[in-house]
Amino acid sequence: MRVLWLSTCVPNNYNNGGRLIASWQDSLENIVRRESNIQLAVAFPSEDKDIKDVNGVRYYPLKTTFSISERLWSRVSAEVITDKCIEKALDVICDFKPDVIQVFGTEFGFGLIASRTTVPVVVHIQGAMLPYDNAKFPPGYNSHTYHNAVSWNPLRILNNKMLTTFRDSRVKMEKHVWHQVKHYMGRTDWDYAVSRVLCPDSTYHHVDEALRPEFLEGKYVWQVPSKGSRLRLVSVGCSNLWKGLDMMHKTARILKQMNVDFEWNVCGRMPNDFRMLVEYQEKVTFKEVGINVMGMTPADKIAELLCSSTLYVHSSYIENSPNSICEAQCIGIPVISTNVGGISTLVRNGEDGILVPANDPYQMAYAIVALSRDEERMKYYSTMSMQHALTRHDPHNIMRQLIDCYNSLCNNQ
Repeated sequence: MRVLWLSTCVPNNYNNGGRLIASWQDSLENIVRRESNIQLAVAFPSEDKDIKDVNGVRYYPLKTTFSISERLWSRVSAEVITDKCIEKALDVICDFKPDVIQVFGTEFGFGLIASRTTVPVVVHIQGAMLPYDNAKFPPGYNSHTYHNAVSWNPLRILNNKMLTTFRDSRVKMEKHVWHQVKHYMGRTDWDYAVSRVLCPDSTYHHVDEALRPEFLEGKYVWQVPSKGSRLRLVSVGCSNLWKGLDMMHKTARILKQMNVDFEWNVCGRMPNDFRMLVEYQEKVTFKEVGINVMGMTPADKIAELLCSSTLYVHSSYIENSPNSICEAQCIGIPVISTNVGGISTLVRNGEDGILVPANDPYQMAYAIVALSRDEERMKYYSTMSMQHALTRHDPHNIMRQLIDCYNSLCNNQ
């Protein structure tokens, strides 16, 4: 079976492992390339133009050129690069002749190729712009608070307006994707519900997410911290407001007010504008409430940090199946998360961890303190979530789910 992936990410193997941080799509590719009955090709936007065959996978860079006006327009419209990439992808289809096309994400527009080919197209649901857009700002935040936070700096305001317009164009494109694509892969109750609402006549195929090998190999295993040790919290992801940056900040502030001795390390890059916005609105810096933003962090360093921490905390307003939670579960660190999107599929409240309402920093702070003082409950959540996650993310199970999906599409086209 010949399978073509359309992705927005440059595969790590195309550049001979040149990226510091490999993606979960690289992990999925490593699973699929070991399946002898599948011949895989991956197409992706790139400045490069060389088609390569590496370890049995063919890579098609979608090199596009733009006029000056197109480059300017692409700053506010995602359609420019999407349209050009789809045209290039049609050439790839003619050359590779796939039996199935798998598109990663509804939010990038590549699913629109479904109306241009007779090859069955399935979209691997990642997030979804339409429901995510409903969580654009946290409660109490809006465009006016952002303008105040940046002191009405005209360049920052213009840049934010351009980013907002670009985001709106992606939302518009995603609506068309949901209308045109008739097959979806998902893994949570949330993405199943979204697919039934936005494309009720589509087929839905359960395929769990591949994780980075560092979290599956058993090298890193969490242990209950010694009694009397400092409370160490860890989170992964802080790139958007819907990641709950204000919720994280408020929770840390409440812990300070409770005189809890803690540190809170956050892996990921927090955009400066979002940091300024939250600190302006909350009147105190992240550093002052005990939060240490560490920047982009390699997988092995994240695994080491999880093992040396007390609890993993997730504060988002909307998510589908955040790999950061899944990776934490595979290592066994107890998880406390907001109950949003597809997280309740991953974390069964009271079985795998604790779920609290979004925008309730008081309950989250209480849950952190109470769980950190209950060694037996921490051990129970660690054992249950680890068993659940390692089964869910087993590469053999994922490969079987993928093959079932591909076969179904080929047999019913």
